[in-house]
Amino acid sequence: MGMDDKNVSPQQDRHGQKLEALLEAARAVLEYSRFADSARAIFDQAKKITGATAGYVALLSETGEENEVLFLDAGGQDCTVDPSLPMPIRGLRSESYAKKATVYDNDFLNSEWLQYLPEGHVPMQNVLFAPLIIEGKAVGIMGLANKPSDFTEDDARMATAFGDFAAVALNNSWNLEKLQDTVNHLQEALAEVKTLKGIIPICCVCKKIRDDRGYWSQLEAYIHKHSDADFSHGLCPECEEKLRNEI
Repeated sequence: MGMDDKNVSPQQDRHGQKLEALLEAARAVLEYSRFADSARAIFDQAKKITGATAGYVALLSETGEENEVLFLDAGGQDCTVDPSLPMPIRGLRSESYAKKATVYDNDFLNSEWLQYLPEGHVPMQNVLFAPLIIEGKAVGIMGLANKPSDFTEDDARMATAFGDFAAVALNNSWNLEKLQDTVNHLQEALAEVKTLKGIIPICCVCKKIRDDRGYWSQLEAYIHKHSDADFSHGLCPECEEKLRNEI
């Protein structure tokens, strides 16, 4: 029997909304094979539950010095910064990477971090960063910004959870890529090699081989028929010496 909506307290309603958002994030991890798709779905839930109006998800570059933006949501505001350009790891963002923890600032315009905001960037009233951590290393980050009210510790906890979901999705994507590479290599190897199996009857004098139908074939002809191997004839040193002596 369901609980009547009018008897649900604001706290219970909020708790239900958070559980629903986390459930949708979990579904995104399972539903999408491409990280870009799962990350966007997880980000949308994080944005919705925290009340942020803008943000992005970015991955750490191979050098570890920059962010490579996966997607940017400007929240309907003008942004002339090219999202395809690498984003240096600095400011409050670097704090999140270094601490491997969610950090936020509710007075960004008066903070020391403002100096790192590039020209043309969306105005930032407040900002929150949650790292994506895999095997103890921060490999990416989720940024949330411009919440109408202040970010809270509860927002930080929720953002941490969404960052964890995104990290799982990213790791799954990496593992799928590795698995696909392995499958491709095995398929290539299988296409190049055919294996001769079982006991093969061979004449101890002339070295002919008897096939399943009882016919005897030259060794070269049998192997060529039952594999992709071919032969290039020559003389080993012993036979070459023997032939020279006979001549």
